[in-house]
Amino acid sequence: MKIGINTLYLLPGKVGGSETYIRNLIKYLPQVDQDSEYIVFSNRESTGIFASMTPNIKVVSCPVTATHRPQRILWEQAVLPLYVKRHGIDILLSAGMTAPVYCPATSVLMLFDLQHINQPENFPFYYLPFLRSIIYASAKSADGVLTISHQVKSDIVRSYHISPENVQVTHLAVDHALYTTIGPSDSEEIKARYGLPDRFILYAASSLPHKNHGRLLQAFELVRRRIPDLGLVLIGARDKGYEALAQQIAASGLTQEVLLLAWLPFEEVPSIFRACEAFVFPTLHEGFGLPVIEAMACGVPVVCSKIEPLMEIAGDAAFFVDPYSQDKISEGISSVLLDLPLRQSLIEKGKSRCREFTWEATARKTLHFLQSVHMARRRNR
Repeated sequence: MKIGINTLYLLPGKVGGSETYIRNLIKYLPQVDQDSEYIVFSNRESTGIFASMTPNIKVVSCPVTATHRPQRILWEQAVLPLYVKRHGIDILLSAGMTAPVYCPATSVLMLFDLQHINQPENFPFYYLPFLRSIIYASAKSADGVLTISHQVKSDIVRSYHISPENVQVTHLAVDHALYTTIGPSDSEEIKARYGLPDRFILYAASSLPHKNHGRLLQAFELVRRRIPDLGLVLIGARDKGYEALAQQIAASGLTQEVLLLAWLPFEEVPSIFRACEAFVFPTLHEGFGLPVIEAMACGVPVVCSKIEPLMEIAGDAAFFVDPYSQDKISEGISSVLLDLPLRQSLIEKGKSRCREFTWEATARKTLHFLQSVHMARRRNR
């Protein structure tokens, strides 16, 4: 059987957890399924990534760029089906929220979230109707839909009126070999390389408004009244909301205490996690929250929003706070830093919790769903 993976959406270093997802899925699917042939359809920006990381799959470089999203989507709709047919693909997994509406193969779509419905402010107003229409058409025409949490599954079933049996949850996971291998001096090395404070809390997220950086900064000011030598490091894509974030930092007078970094290379992310005193994740909305379990794998205590997806993922291994209250965020951070028994308990629970999330298990569950959807399509012909 030939399984195609549509990665035309991928802009390396710009799409956060969805890049982590597709990198690891492409790495592990051929390991758990040696009977199928895997063909990755990549764009100009990502061809080199897949060609170098996975020698046992075929990479087809498509003459399209992910930089201009509308053009990429139109190419995906009009031309990708011809590539699918030419390469004899049996199942096409589209990993970036859109898929060919008319697909000659069994079509499975990955929907990470429904930001275009729940956070429309993140998108240009003139582009939003097109995006909503194409994601809706992709979901309704797909033979099956994958998503990353039960909360997002509920949103998909309710918003698109898709049968729950046709939507499969496959959690994101941690590369445990990368995140739990501790070098003797990697924390000090990463601090020196990026000029990090001696003591700091970390937040990894894009600058989109729903990531809630504003309240985190207000909470950080409160925390510093009790812990004056504490710094805050923010890593993530400079997206919509970045200028407002930079202005708020300047207005607060904390330009020396708050460090803004872009996304780090994948191999450096575990080191910055291990170097921090606590990981904070005060997002207002989330599909999954991958950095939460990555931090747990590094032995770092987590303070995160009390919202359904994060409660599903973190279980009892995080300190939950109301993300709409800077006072509650501040209290959570202070508690995790100053209450040593609580801190140690969260670290131990986090290490145990993150072991439940492996890319091998995600790949196996994904493969089973692909095969079952393909068999159902063949039966219904």
